[in-house]
Amino acid sequence: MKTKILYIALVPVLLMVLSSCNKFLDVEPKGVAIPTTLADFQALLSAPLEITRTSNNTAFVTDEVVLPDAFRASANSYPGKGAVRAYDFENDLYEVNEDDPDWTIAYRTIYICNSILKGLETNTEKDISTKNRIKGEALVHRAYTYLALINEYAKFYNSATAATDLGVPMPLKPDINALLPRSSVKDVYTQVEKDLFDAVDLLPETSTYTYRPNKGSAYGVLARMYLYLSNWQKAYDYSNKAFQLSNYIYDYNTFAWVDPANKASSALTGYPSVTTDKKDIVFNKYLNLAGGFSFVFLMAKNQSDLFTNGDLRQEFGTTAKDWYSTILPFPGIIENKAVYDYNHGGITTAELLLTRAEAQARLKNTQAAVGDLNTLRKKRFTPATYSDLTASTPEDALTLVLNERRIELAYTGLRLADIKRLNLEGKNISVTHGSKTLVPGDPRFVLPIPAKVLSLNGNIVQNPR
Repeated sequence: MKTKILYIALVPVLLMVLSSCNKFLDVEPKGVAIPTTLADFQALLSAPLEITRTSNNTAFVTDEVVLPDAFRASANSYPGKGAVRAYDFENDLYEVNEDDPDWTIAYRTIYICNSILKGLETNTEKDISTKNRIKGEALVHRAYTYLALINEYAKFYNSATAATDLGVPMPLKPDINALLPRSSVKDVYTQVEKDLFDAVDLLPETSTYTYRPNKGSAYGVLARMYLYLSNWQKAYDYSNKAFQLSNYIYDYNTFAWVDPANKASSALTGYPSVTTDKKDIVFNKYLNLAGGFSFVFLMAKNQSDLFTNGDLRQEFGTTAKDWYSTILPFPGIIENKAVYDYNHGGITTAELLLTRAEAQARLKNTQAAVGDLNTLRKKRFTPATYSDLTASTPEDALTLVLNERRIELAYTGLRLADIKRLNLEGKNISVTHGSKTLVPGDPRFVLPIPAKVLSLNGNIVQNPR
């Protein structure tokens, strides 16, 4: 098969558009210029639509959302009928002739990272510092993407079965012709860990822009990974390392609506509108829109019931009216401003603090865990309504942490993984959408491999339905 040529979009002579092909990863690159220079590689890592987008469909499988019948017309048009099918717990989200954006974009990101890592092997430029930084960035993006894929399309990590549980295909070279089978869950986690350790040694402590990974980014992904592995000490160690490098927490008492009666269309003061100015982003990934202008889905009642008096996350994250001032049947999620900012699909300082708090609770450090929660909550409640949380046992502290995760990290793509990992511990979390319920252990908590992918690669086995 003729050589595929990568076409990069961000500089005049390079345009990157990775379009569909008939290969199982569905990422045939086409164009006119092969990236070979450090500037080329940096341009690839700066393409937001190719390198920064993360999963979307997982949000629709959780207990955070409600999708009334009246809203399905808009959901069918944006973000897509696959999300509606995910909400309905259907066995397949896409037809054989349809792309699954979560899968396709993830493997495009991996292809880009693999191309850069391969290209760096033969690059002869003398700027070792830039070369190391670019390699580190590619490794972090690849590791993060595999961690997202494994928690969308595979069983959650279980030490007893991870070596044999089917994960996802794991190409480490830019070969789109390879018809790879699914690597095991354990092997994918092992590769994620290796990539992140390698990246830490190559990356600077600070970045010029928030969309460029640094040491804190790698530490943050490691912290999330170790939390999923139930390695509480390392989850603490790496969330703490990351938080020492990046620890800015916005005080929601400094926010204000320009037009409080029309929050959906109002400007918000006190929070930057430009991503590069947002100080709480540790590793920038963005989610496909979850609400905001079109209100594709709304906040489920059991989610909104978590708010207590004075919680500013309710004030600055939800609205009772849509863009046109029509009353919504459930609270609408304002995804483009502050609290549930769609740019919070990666790692934030709040996640680091909550990971550290959970690790402390698991390690029986009750007061340290609650202390981290209070550090966050002081900036989430009005002074008149705020009071410190207290806990007398590690179990009490853990309950408080998990509740806070549900509120603070809602709509960031983390809830589905939390449901799966907590159910492995016996938390018995079910998700009900209409007349359908997913009970703990239901295989549909794992999203299906796209039908198109299966039709093109007979080495890939579908997930049980």
